[in-house]
Amino acid sequence: MIATILSAMSLVSCDKGLVDEVEQLGKVSFKGFGVTVLNDEEVIEGRSSSVDVSTFKVNVQNKITGVKVNSWTYSEMPEIVELPVGSYTVEVYNAEVKNAAWESPYFYGVKDFEVKKNDIAIVENVVCKLANLKVSIKYSNELKNAIGTGEDVKVNVLVGENSSLDFAYNETRAGYFRCDNENKSLVATFSGSVDGFYITEYKVISDVAAGQHRIITFSLQTPPDVTDETGLVGTSGFSVSGDVTTIDLTENIPVDEELIQPDDFLSVSDDVLNFGMKASSKGVTVNTSAEWSATSNAQWCSVSPATGVGGESTLTISVTDNMVEAEREAVVTVVMGDLSYDIAVKQAAYSEQPTFDAPSVTSATIDLNAVNVVTASSIVDVDVLAPGKIAKFNVKISMSDGNGGVLDLSSVGLANEFDLCNPGAYKDGLVGLGLPVNEQVKGKTEMKFDISGFMGLLVIYSGDHVFNLEVVDELGQSTSATLKLKVD
Repeated sequence: MIATILSAMSLVSCDKGLVDEVEQLGKVSFKGFGVTVLNDEEVIEGRSSSVDVSTFKVNVQNKITGVKVNSWTYSEMPEIVELPVGSYTVEVYNAEVKNAAWESPYFYGVKDFEVKKNDIAIVENVVCKLANLKVSIKYSNELKNAIGTGEDVKVNVLVGENSSLDFAYNETRAGYFRCDNENKSLVATFSGSVDGFYITEYKVISDVAAGQHRIITFSLQTPPDVTDETGLVGTSGFSVSGDVTTIDLTENIPVDEELIQPDDFLSVSDDVLNFGMKASSKGVTVNTSAEWSATSNAQWCSVSPATGVGGESTLTISVTDNMVEAEREAVVTVVMGDLSYDIAVKQAAYSEQPTFDAPSVTSATIDLNAVNVVTASSIVDVDVLAPGKIAKFNVKISMSDGNGGVLDLSSVGLANEFDLCNPGAYKDGLVGLGLPVNEQVKGKTEMKFDISGFMGLLVIYSGDHVFNLEVVDELGQSTSATLKLKVD
């Protein structure tokens, strides 16, 4: 019920030639005026509260001319208003509609009424419904496992020509889009690395409408034979497809039929960590939908931080010197709500054999602490020292495709991530670029990693190109380095 009562409005006069006449007036009662919101976000998510309509905008306009004659916020509305005789429309909405925004539902309602001379028009309840399009992105469990941390995975959603949002892999918010006669089609573009292959897929929906909630669930298809309407077939022998669930939010949905809560998720980048006998630390990536905690079941193994918030973060696991002539094991457990993930931590036994310094990576040709602008003739190499002998040489490449995406290196016989000590099917491609593989790397105490042969490929694509290197020796000691290159 509206508490504020204003006095009747002054008479409005108009000039009709040489004679002033008092315009015929009537009254409008808003005493019983109320706003009902169907399927507001609280109702959809199964909460008991509803949207606060006190700040909603209420406009009254002439139905024939479209001229606005009054405007209030809902909490400040008068109970009685005097208006000239005629046809009117009252419209109610919560905010100005945006082309695209996170968690920004636009509720709109309208009702017509007539003002008659010496009569009181009664305007009661106006029903506001969702008047823009809601979109959520989900992934099947099989695809989540193939994506891993998903650091380069995103889904771009474009509605019409100008309404666009990028859903990062760990994005749990819903996007809201302007949806009218000029914005009736939706294109969802999945892009990112899946099992080491960079894939781009398109899902086109041509009949979207305001008041809908489109839930697009991407899943793994293995193996596709031909290209279908869901997008391009991945060069890896599998593709990603998008399935769509549609919910009409202009009608209330019982809570027990709720289908759109984001899935809780917990993922950790490594399930086994191997350490040498000397004290050292390693980091793992934790990706969760809510707050998490981590504990170790052994005093010689510690974790930092012990707690974290939702999203992607780094958990550092540290071990002390092992002075016992036997391998030892611990378990680090990451917990988020009812979900948990165990990481097996193994440390090599104490040995009286000589110990060695951890590997190191240096460069005389580029700055490892800065972004280096390169050309086709640039010399880009690093020197690797590993007194404990190289056991693994992992390389992860993120090359710009010149359009804001990441280039799929399978087109040149490579993957975006590989181990020079065990290159597998990528051996020929690496050798063709002048890189050492297998015995040329494994067991070596020093070597040069020269990617000058990549420069001819890099300069085709403008943007940033990043090479992440990790060298692990036979004692489990490791070091990392990042080569940051840029093509203007």
